Amino acid sequence: MTQVQKQADIRYRVQLKDKPWIVVYKVASSNGVDMYDVTVVRGKVSSCGCPSRKPCYHWKDVQAREDEHNHNRDAERTAYLNFCLAMGI
Repeated sequence: MTQVQKQADIRYRVQLKDKPWIVVYKVASSNGVDMYDVTVVRGKVSSCGCPSRKPCYHWKDVQAREDEHNHNRDAERTAYLNFCLAMGI
């Protein structure tokens, strides 16, 4: 029997305005009714509100999403800085 790996249903991402190093992801449970908060501090997941053992699948999927988000942000910043250098700004 093969085990199907669950995938987190990430609904949205909120970055705190006064503390931008803290991000909260809202994730739906596997039953589709309950919602859990997954907290990311300085790019690393620090907690998940679900009742399962940690690290849960929410934890792993949110960490992957946050890593992708940070990689894209860094790539955009690098492209902008290269443009500024090329333009002599």
